[in-house]
Formats: sequence, structure tokens, C-alpha cells
Amino acid sequence: MEKLKNLQMDEMDTTYVKLWLLLAKNSKAIEQEMEARFHRNFKQSMSRFDVLSQLDRSDPEWLPVGKLAKKLIASKGNITRLVDRMIDEGLIDRRSSPEDRRIIHLGLTTKGRELFVEMAIAHAEWAKSMLDSLDPEHTQQLLALLNELKKTLNVSNTNT
Repeated sequence: MEKLKNLQMDEMDTTYVKLWLLLAKNSKAIEQEMEARFHRNFKQSMSRFDVLSQLDRSDPEWLPVGKLAKKLIASKGNITRLVDRMIDEGLIDRRSSPEDRRIIHLGLTTKGRELFVEMAIAHAEWAKSMLDSLDPEHTQQLLALLNELKKTLNVSNTNT
């Protein structure tokens, strides 16, 4: 710990560290609260919501599993097990690609689409309730700044 205190950091260096910490802490707090609300209200996880959301965006096209995995923001963990459970619950379905039978495509079922719509409405309401204490002007400024940060970091995200 003593070595950290002796680091030669100017004021801007410490500002960047503080900014990173605030972004990380706030992001984690929001994600944990959303995760808790999805579980409490729908018995679903953020990862499941993310899968349903990505499949809804691609509808009526079906997504190959690999492409879906690249688009997920909540978790890139064991997608095969997650997908298998969601298929067992009737939320999504799978079929072989017409071009290459080795490639598996995924799509929403009617049950999955209905659940997603319900969850998406709740998600939007929760986001508003968590973030609406910022005045509208600051909200727009923060959104613009975070989009600039995303560009500089080369973060590929089709969700925003």
C-alpha cells in the first residue's frame, strides 16, 4: 500500500482514476438493482432479458448462436446452458440454418415475445425511476458524454 502512496501522479491522473471508479461503481449499482428487480418481478435474470431483447431486435430474422453471443451485454458466460433452459421453458426456439445445418439459429416464441414486452416496459420504468433525479439537461449531457466515451474506447454496441 505504501508503494501506491508514493506513485507520482498529477491531478489529472487522479481525476481519471476517480472517474473510472465512479463509472464502475455506478454501473455496478444500476446493474445489481436491475438484476434484483428482474428476479423479484419476473423470476428472470438480466442475461435472459438480454437474450430476449437481442432476439426481439432481430425479429423476424433468427440469429445464429454465435452472433447472439457477440451482441449480449449482460453476460457472455455459458450461453449454451442459458439457451437450453430458455428453450425448455418455451421462451425461445432453435432451428438449423437453411444454408448450413451445422449452424443453429434462435428465435423468439410467442411466450418469449410476450414476456419480453412485459419485461421491456418494466425495464424502461425502472431505468426512469433510478435516473430521473437528474434534471433533463444533465441527463442529455451525460448521455452525450458517455456516447463520446464509447466512441473513444471503440466500444461496439448496437443497443444504443
